[in-house]
Order: sequence, then structure tokens, then C-alpha cells
Amino acid sequence: MEMRIAICDDEEMILRQTRELLFRIAGEYFENAEIDCYSDNRMMLGEHEKDAYDIVVLDIQMEPMDGFQTAERLAEMGHTCKLIFLSSKEELVFQSFSYEPVYFVRKGTIERMEEEFRRSFKRIREKTNREIYLSFLNQDDMIEKVALTEIESIQSSRNYLLYYTVDGKVFRQRKTMEEEEKALKSYGFIRIHRAFLVNESHVMQIKKGLRGVRLRSGTLLEIGRNYRDQVQNKLL
Repeated sequence: MEMRIAICDDEEMILRQTRELLFRIAGEYFENAEIDCYSDNRMMLGEHEKDAYDIVVLDIQMEPMDGFQTAERLAEMGHTCKLIFLSSKEELVFQSFSYEPVYFVRKGTIERMEEEFRRSFKRIREKTNREIYLSFLNQDDMIEKVALTEIESIQSSRNYLLYYTVDGKVFRQRKTMEEEEKALKSYGFIRIHRAFLVNESHVMQIKKGLRGVRLRSGTLLEIGRNYRDQVQNKLL
């Protein structure tokens, strides 16, 4: 999943900090991220018209064109980029709702901004995943399309992989766990065991001592000893 990201802020320090922060965390959510910075929203709009951005991070209080005016212009251009507003003025959060942003990130400590940008990126990834499908041959010899968001876990079984969906269906494909792990890493799937990949969005509980995860369906899967650090970094 590739993402073109624009950051707009007229405070040079905030612009630099936000760029460094997004460069550090974007790779955890998207396969490739290209990030451009602007201190003038009009310049961003000109570039966006030539090659549309997927995500636009907008400081609300800017001159001569503020973040809300820029959001209106983006809507007029008809492009479906995801908006993230960035502001120290928390009282503007309700006014921002009419522009349907993915998230309202509050300026402040790097730690708080990182947490809120992570939530933003996770939400964007989940929305994008609803539009991505895998195709399987079902028991009736029909090709069935399944959204990534519907896949709860993937199990290795000899030369095949078994795909378990949230509605209890099981599909089979001849693939290796290694190639599927690489293909789905940027879509929120994490390896928890030599034999299992799980969809992060369906993990409801983590067993004490990182010994297992409980999925939305109630399924309890063991966490392999060699994968505990990865699970802790990704899920905790």
C-alpha cells in the first residue's frame, strides 16, 4: 500500500517535527510513504491538482488560506484524499467535523502527537482494507472475493494456507506463510506464531505473559516464543 502524504503548517519547527514523526511511523502502516511539506496551502493545492495526495495533514490556522478553506477547495477539486487536521486549538474540533476528517491531531508533545497520528493511520489503513479483496475458489468452484477486513487469521497447513473469516468460512490457497506475511505486513497482519498470521483489528485480548491472543470470534491462539517481541511492539 503506497501513500502520498502532504503536511501543511506555517510553523517551521512543527512542520519539521511532524515530517520526522511521520517518516518514522508511516512505514508501520503503509508499504511506502512519500511525504511532502508546505508552508503555504496554495502550493500544496497546485501539486495536488497535478498528482493527487492520498493523505493531507492541515494546520487549521494558516495564512493566507487556512485549513478549513483548503479543505473546501480540496472537496471542490473532487479528489478523495483523507484529511487530518492539526491544531493547538482544541475548541475547533467540532467545527472541523463538517469537513469529515479522519482525525483531529492536537499539537503538543511528540508523544501525544505520535499516539494520535498512529490512530489516524490505523483508521486510514482499515478504511483502505475494506476496498481490497482476495479471491478464492470456493466449494462450488466459484471465485469468491473476500475483503481483507473480513479475514481474521491465516494458518499454515503443509503446502497450503487456510484463511479464516469473521463469519466462520475457511478458504484454502497454495502459498507459503513467508510470502503472505510479506504481502500483508502493511495491511495490519502480524505473525504471532510459526503457523499463524492474525489481523490486528480482530485481536481483542492478549494473554498475560504474551502467551496468546483472543480474536473477535473467541478463538484463542498461542503466541510463539520467537514472536513475542514483535507482538509486544505491534499490539502493545
